[in-house]
Amino acid sequence: MQKRALIPEWIKSYFKFILANWLVFTAFRVIFLFVFRAALLPSHYHELWETFYIGAKFDMRVACALAIPLGLFFSVGIFWRALYKIRKLTAVFYGVLEAAVLLVYFADFAHYAYISMRINYSIFKYSENALISLQMAWQTYPLLWAVFGLIVWGVLWGWFVNRLQCKALKSRDAYYWKGRTAWLVFGVLATGALMFGQISQYPLRWSNAYHSTNNFICNLTLNPALNIYDTARFVKADSFDKEKTVAYYDTVSKYLGVQHPDPETLNFERVIAAKKGAEKQYNVVLIFMESLAWNKLSHNNPDIDPTPFVKELSDRSILFTQFFSPTSATARAVFATVTGIPDVTSFKTSSRNPLVVDQHLIINALTDYEKYYFIGGSASWGNIRGILEHNLTGVNMYEEGAFKNEHRNDVWGISDLDLFREADRVLTEEQQTLKKPFLAFIQTSGYHRPYTIPKDNAGFESKDIGAELAHKRSFVSVDEYNSLRFSDHALREFFKLVEKQEWYENTLFFIFGDHGLSAPQSENMPRGYVEWNLINHQIPLIITGGPIKEARVVDTVASQVDILPTMMGMLGRSYMTRSVGRDVFSPTRSEEGALIYAWAVSPFVLGFVQGDYYYHSQGGKEGLYKYKDKNYNEDMSQKEPERFEHMKKLAQGLYETSRYQFYHNQKKNESDN
Repeated sequence: MQKRALIPEWIKSYFKFILANWLVFTAFRVIFLFVFRAALLPSHYHELWETFYIGAKFDMRVACALAIPLGLFFSVGIFWRALYKIRKLTAVFYGVLEAAVLLVYFADFAHYAYISMRINYSIFKYSENALISLQMAWQTYPLLWAVFGLIVWGVLWGWFVNRLQCKALKSRDAYYWKGRTAWLVFGVLATGALMFGQISQYPLRWSNAYHSTNNFICNLTLNPALNIYDTARFVKADSFDKEKTVAYYDTVSKYLGVQHPDPETLNFERVIAAKKGAEKQYNVVLIFMESLAWNKLSHNNPDIDPTPFVKELSDRSILFTQFFSPTSATARAVFATVTGIPDVTSFKTSSRNPLVVDQHLIINALTDYEKYYFIGGSASWGNIRGILEHNLTGVNMYEEGAFKNEHRNDVWGISDLDLFREADRVLTEEQQTLKKPFLAFIQTSGYHRPYTIPKDNAGFESKDIGAELAHKRSFVSVDEYNSLRFSDHALREFFKLVEKQEWYENTLFFIFGDHGLSAPQSENMPRGYVEWNLINHQIPLIITGGPIKEARVVDTVASQVDILPTMMGMLGRSYMTRSVGRDVFSPTRSEEGALIYAWAVSPFVLGFVQGDYYYHSQGGKEGLYKYKDKNYNEDMSQKEPERFEHMKKLAQGLYETSRYQFYHNQKKNESDN
């Protein structure tokens, strides 16, 4: 009589597969900690045990999910041995599946190195510009080695699964149908328990990962494959809620200065009258500086001086020190700046949404202005072409293929230096013939992976400050540091050119970052900025040019959505707006403030900055904090309940209003003036 094994071989093989995956995922977590350890502060070392404990349960859930098809194969195979003949197909299936899982980890490491955020469902937005995304990856990462690694990984897992199947289905245990059924039930229950994740009424959820106030600790806890799944339903949900917009209408309409408030019609229109006798016909140049984050500037890094020209320029100009980007993505920054509405869409960007492409722009009130948009690559990127060409009357688009002197630098098109040269050339030539005021946007993109310094660089020289110092000063690498230095260098060269032109003395320049950049170490910044991730949003705004005769510093809290209303105020021109942007210098502006919307984490972060206070809300948890203080984590909501409630209403109200305005800010007519 055949001796009955204590545990059937097919059950052993099934749980060996789960254990192997779990060990691999744990190893990846350790590697993640080692690679990005600079972001871990000593004050949070004690949280690592809880991080690895919760993370291990997330990893086990994914390992069990991967094992389910194999478990089904074994479940049928123990009763129908003929299934053994197709084991090689199962091995191939798992080879491909495990390679796909490794690809997720590859993408996750690259994604985190890029923007200090774990991969989530929004990664699929890159498929909208698949060719550009692939080019950037090709120029930045060792893709051939990655593909080779995926193939080897898939072959090894295929071999491993085939070996498990051979042991499981060739074994002739003494169990009959009752015993096999009992073990099958055990396998199902054990798998379910491991996936449930905890002894509680509720299963393990993504919110368990957010057990710390430290962003890195929470990121370390997450499993990238699960994070994609968990974030899918959040990033897909994208609409407006009229009832909530109505609920916050009184607060928002007062904040915006609506002249004829009407909650019935949700009227947000304001008509700003011209300043009689003070109208100006200044030219205006608005420069989006790629990733020009406040924490990266020479103002906060005097020892390594990454932006000497920006510092020099700000010292003789109007400098905003409390200026924010509502969100952290370039296409979102373009949308917010041009429309005056924060791009609080949960997935992709509003510029990619055909339902909201029609928008009223206040700059169309400048009917006597020639309008330009300069971008080194293609305006099809992020579909900003739709927002600009559909809404900005008579705009002259200058993009790749339209420049006289075009030397492609990398995936992002021509270098920033060449872009500035072309902008100067076009504007100067146009002024010689048109003799009319102009408004021009210049969108740079060179300070961006793969951090290419062009051969034609006007005498730029790289510096090696060492990786350790670069990390301490908010940079991920020395290459990034030099890329920002070149961006600053290109801006200096631009001003060398334009200051020689006749039109310079009559031109205002608005220079600002499109968004901030996360940098977990950032020893050069107050810790509250880093922990609350405000460095991902804080940017400079510099207003300079011939008309600016006196330098000054503005500490008023403001946002990208305020740029064009402020510009219109400086021109003294009339306009109508429904947006949430306001003229910073207007005497009727009731109070300061900036909305913060962190879309790339799940659940998203909604915040509001006012003075030294920051209202923060995420996943049902909210509080009021003095982000510049040493006690930046102290919740002030109980000590200052009125301020807390007011800032909460402004944050929630501006968020709901912005979502509503996506669909209710259409142009009135073709000229929209």
